[in-house]
Amino acid sequence: MSGFEHAELRGYYDELMGLLAEKAPTLAPDIFEIALTDYTDPDRWSREVDMFRTTPMILAFSTELEPGSYWAMTRVGIPVILTRLKSGEVRLFINACRHRGARVIEDGKGRQPRMTCIYHAWTYGLDGSLLALPENRIFGDVDKSCYGLTQLAVEERHGIIWGILTPGKPLDLDAHLGPEMSDLLAKSRLDRFQVVNQIALPAANWKLTLEGYFETYHFASLHAKSFGSFVYPNILSFAHFGRHTRFLTPALGIEKCDPSSTAELKRYVQLAFTCSPSSFFAFASDTAFSQAREAGSEPVERLFINQVLPGDSPGTSITISRTMVSGDFIGTAIEAETRNWSTTTHQVVKDEDYPVVQSAQGTLGSGAQDHFTFGRNEIAIHHLHSTIRNVLGDDPLEQAVRPLAMAE
Repeated sequence: MSGFEHAELRGYYDELMGLLAEKAPTLAPDIFEIALTDYTDPDRWSREVDMFRTTPMILAFSTELEPGSYWAMTRVGIPVILTRLKSGEVRLFINACRHRGARVIEDGKGRQPRMTCIYHAWTYGLDGSLLALPENRIFGDVDKSCYGLTQLAVEERHGIIWGILTPGKPLDLDAHLGPEMSDLLAKSRLDRFQVVNQIALPAANWKLTLEGYFETYHFASLHAKSFGSFVYPNILSFAHFGRHTRFLTPALGIEKCDPSSTAELKRYVQLAFTCSPSSFFAFASDTAFSQAREAGSEPVERLFINQVLPGDSPGTSITISRTMVSGDFIGTAIEAETRNWSTTTHQVVKDEDYPVVQSAQGTLGSGAQDHFTFGRNEIAIHHLHSTIRNVLGDDPLEQAVRPLAMAE
């Protein structure tokens, strides 16, 4: 949060102190219902997958890809290879040999100037060009310039490498992010952050899973001894910028924060935001799973980032989860504490959040109900479903809800 000026942080602080006084988060006008078919219908899920494949996707952070290296990965069913040339330029390709379609390399990272398909040894450079094929004399005439890997649109901005997973579709980050989210990402200065750990977590339907990141209503019960031990539960300031959102939550002890101190504001004002369709960023307090720090000391900048992607069926998803810190931490005085925060944070999500979400997935076909109900205090989830409906061209949320019977 080093890019945020004191005046802006002070405004965030005032927002949170007002909500604490009211003992309530930002509230939606009313509660609403979502039909369970939004989570289970195969045709709808297929349209959602298409949404992911045609929307700018976060593929990596700038610090994760060194010059002269590649990173092969599969995202929403599309195998891709992300490379960084020695010049620093990034490229993105579909991981399919132009001979007979086999994956050129298996998922994973590497540093080598050439990538050779195991099937027939067609060899490609990091720029995607076809460099060689064996037995060229008897294979027949091939114009190698016409058989490079299929390129995808890619752009590096705000310390993030973005890509589009559909060949021929342009990448328009300005249109996708809008000025407010672009400004928020620029102030976050993500190009300073190094990955502490990255894990992939299998989970339930992607929306069912993502909803858990959009509210702190569950902190008092599910996370009483973990996340709820350093953040006020169910106090959340919400704002949205088109498809994207911003959350503020207060760390415990914010009442003793000196609002004239920028360092104190960074410690007690917890900022999070989502980049549509499903990437969640949270600046984590250095009071999280850590020893107490002296007042006035410079806070350690930490990031907890989760990208929830559809799996291979409506009832599955995969979360790409990262813990990150600004600057180098290996071999420093904060390394052990940083690794403890990283391990504990991932463990909480794995052991507390995802089993509960999976249990909800297991009841979708039970006949117990035909809809879910979201409260006024879950306003960010209202926005999530409204945004998805808008992108898919479905009826607006207001037309999709059933009126709830008023209590007698």
